[in-house]
Amino acid sequence: MSKVPYRGMPPTIWAPETPQLIRDARMLIIGYEADRAALEEILPTGLTPHANNTVQMNMYEIEPDQSSGFGGFSLTYLTVEIEGHDSLAADGNMAIPGRYFAYYWNSSPRVISYAREGAGIPAMPGVRSTTSDGNKLTSTLSVDGSPVIEVQANVTDTHVGNLGGHLNYYSHRQIPEPFGGYAALSQLIELPLPFTVKLFDASVDDIQFTFPEGHPAARLAPTSPLNVTSLLYGDVTFTYSMGRVIHDYLEDPEPGGRL
Repeated sequence: MSKVPYRGMPPTIWAPETPQLIRDARMLIIGYEADRAALEEILPTGLTPHANNTVQMNMYEIEPDQSSGFGGFSLTYLTVEIEGHDSLAADGNMAIPGRYFAYYWNSSPRVISYAREGAGIPAMPGVRSTTSDGNKLTSTLSVDGSPVIEVQANVTDTHVGNLGGHLNYYSHRQIPEPFGGYAALSQLIELPLPFTVKLFDASVDDIQFTFPEGHPAARLAPTSPLNVTSLLYGDVTFTYSMGRVIHDYLEDPEPGGRL
């Protein structure tokens, strides 16, 4: 039986070309300690969790005029910090660990298509929303209409500095054989993202994961007590860059050592 070629996402979903620019997205990026065993389980062969056992969670939304071709959307993702793939910021004086996309939720079918096709990011539908009471911010990710992650934070408009640099993101792009059972494509993708950010003072009070019982993302919940390892609250400009293949698992399923 001949193989059926993979034809990508449904043609009714249009996605713009790479790269794409996002301007002044007000992001809440929280690094928190998670269970190391859970981090090890989710990483593909050749990647190792950073010694700090940190998950970086980013939550934001933008209006249509803040993107070059995406339109407006909201986003939440969970990334695992990894060893040996640092990028640099602050004129090369600050090392930032690489980040592997574990889970990614977006309100826009266009961005989901772009993320999955262009970079192998495990993009799924989800909506981030916020409520405010003075300086108290509640940031919520909802999937299928139900809240699954909720963050309680204190945010201000107090400007505390600016920062620029690169971030190295990674994903495992996989496409199955049309008849199942095997991968037709299995690649480790690197996404080097340039960014600038205007930083504001903020703190985090609580993070709650309320995924349905058995949902795999619940494994990346913060340890108890909550240990916030880093926090960025600010207006970020960056690119959704073109991904580059740094390893092909079909050619070498068990790469020796760290990639």
